[in-house]
Amino acid sequence: MFELDVAARHIRSRHRQTIFSIIAVSLAVGIIIIAMSMMSGYTTIWIDSIVENQAHITVHPKENEDYIHLYHGLENHIYNQEGVEAVSSYFQGEAALQHKHNAEGVLLYGINPKDEKRVVNREKDMLVGEFASLENPGSRIILGFKLAKNLDVEMGDIVTAQIPGARPTDFTITGIFQTGTPVDEIIAFTNLERLQDFYGSGDVITGMGIKMSDAYAAEELANGIDRETGYDAVSWIEQNSEILSLLETSEGMVYFFYIVIFTISGFGIANVLIMIVMEKVGEIGMLMAMGTSRRSIMLIFLLEAGILGMAGVVIGCVLGYVASLAIASITIPVPPEMYFGMDHLPIVIEFENFITAGIFAMVINIIAGVFPARRASKMNPVEAIYSV
Repeated sequence: MFELDVAARHIRSRHRQTIFSIIAVSLAVGIIIIAMSMMSGYTTIWIDSIVENQAHITVHPKENEDYIHLYHGLENHIYNQEGVEAVSSYFQGEAALQHKHNAEGVLLYGINPKDEKRVVNREKDMLVGEFASLENPGSRIILGFKLAKNLDVEMGDIVTAQIPGARPTDFTITGIFQTGTPVDEIIAFTNLERLQDFYGSGDVITGMGIKMSDAYAAEELANGIDRETGYDAVSWIEQNSEILSLLETSEGMVYFFYIVIFTISGFGIANVLIMIVMEKVGEIGMLMAMGTSRRSIMLIFLLEAGILGMAGVVIGCVLGYVASLAIASITIPVPPEMYFGMDHLPIVIEFENFITAGIFAMVINIIAGVFPARRASKMNPVEAIYSV
């Protein structure tokens, strides 16, 4: 192809500028791939943490009601819905826990450990003890790590639970869990029947957690439960709408950042092509005088932009992949309580990130080549020859 041969010869004629332009594009692509891999890592870990550490659907009492009565029938109805894997009923209440001179306000959750484990695997978060210790309706309690630290308690210690209108009750600590989230400071678990007795509520619950085989089908089922039963069913997507919206906004801002970086690298390619046009004025005039069309002249310089861009994309993809692997292999401590339990910078290498970075780079590089290409194609062949 005639145009491709001329484009390759032009590029080889300016070794230093060509190398710098390719390096600029390579660095831009590499940086973007690393940034996208980190963004993918954060997004994946956040969503996985949300999905794994809470029920996919939470059912609350009807409007103007405090409890769900006759909840066993509701459990059976929900179990019969397509995609439902597990249901866990719970009783939630506020209380004060005291140990010696330390006191903390908490949310007490009364649960059935077997049901709760099927909906949310609490066992994986246990630092000491077993979540199954709550199967017995005795006065046993499991605390979050930070809550236990604030109360200055350990396994086997006794804490006293107090609520208005009820006699203080002692609970024995049989486990301590850590999720790396604010839950560790405000939540305590105990047996469902024991907590119902403590509050004197009878056989009622304040909520129900549901696990789906497909977490992303939760929104549809939650709406169906709302319509069919009148209970307030909320999916994990609705509960975490602010976080998910923040992730979408962050991705939009990151893409703006990508465009800025690629635009800067595009200036390098535009500069090389403009210099080639200025140096090859006589050659361009001779080509046009020999019958080369203006379209072919423009194509020559667009091909040059494409060649420079493609070389930069290939090298940048390799650079980004190697750098991402290197970062992923290094554990960089971050406070787990601040980042959904993450204890290192997450990297998720996805093929789509390389495609996106490559397309971004090529599009901007071709755009960068449009101006010098149009300038070359609009030259007057006679003036171009005599200007040399």
